[in-house]
Amino acid sequence: MRRGVLSAAFACFALGAFATSVAAQTFPYDHIHVNVPDPPAAANWYEKYFGGRRITEAPDRLMFGSTRFLFLQKADAKPSSGSAIDHMGFSFADLDAKMKEFQAAGIKIVTPAREVPGLFKLGFVEDPWGTRIEVVEDPELLGLHHVHMRGPNPDEVFSWLLAKFGGERTKLKGRVDAIKYSATGFSDMWILVERGEAEPSEGHAIDHIGWRSAGALTKTIEGLRAKGVTVTTEPRPLSLPNGPAINFSYVAGPAGAKIEIVERPGLKPGA
Repeated sequence: MRRGVLSAAFACFALGAFATSVAAQTFPYDHIHVNVPDPPAAANWYEKYFGGRRITEAPDRLMFGSTRFLFLQKADAKPSSGSAIDHMGFSFADLDAKMKEFQAAGIKIVTPAREVPGLFKLGFVEDPWGTRIEVVEDPELLGLHHVHMRGPNPDEVFSWLLAKFGGERTKLKGRVDAIKYSATGFSDMWILVERGEAEPSEGHAIDHIGWRSAGALTKTIEGLRAKGVTVTTEPRPLSLPNGPAINFSYVAGPAGAKIEIVERPGLKPGA
């Protein structure tokens, strides 16, 4: 009898540990896809002012840490502000100097830099094609810093992301509700959510955001579908001009956010 009780207890413990590991599984963050009328000009602009690193797998692609920055050609994209993917954030070691550089270059400054006590110094600028960009001074994560989503119920957005893509629910600097995405070989990414009505992101300046499939994309999509995720584009291959082929799929994210899942066979984590 005692052996049976111990076996049952062990089984419950094992199942609990398994459930915890599944719940904690984190998808690495992969990319941001921006709509612009002229991809080469946009790649040059972000490389010059934000320090993106060129990659050769396809034309006009940049990397910020391990996150790809990709451009879609679209002449009539709506501004990012007010969509389900409202803006993105970059961090600089000296924000005052960077804002002076932006001003000298004629870049639109939406909100001048200001110190937020207990957080960091921040401001807002806008790229020439309607993408709202938050610029911050956070020495703990320089470069591409965060994506700021939008929805009428931020907790629902956070809960959806945690249930589907994992991550760590925490507070940025102990103050701002956030999910932090960290994975071995990948640079960190913060996802923040502001409260407000939102339009679907597709067709806006920030068209969609993407996570990396940790294994075969078909299995990842099966798992997401089992969790109630709406798959809008079934997994399909895509050949890149100068890089290994990928597999990709699109799903409907929270509050109208368009989300891409990408499998990059043969590439090491973070590449």
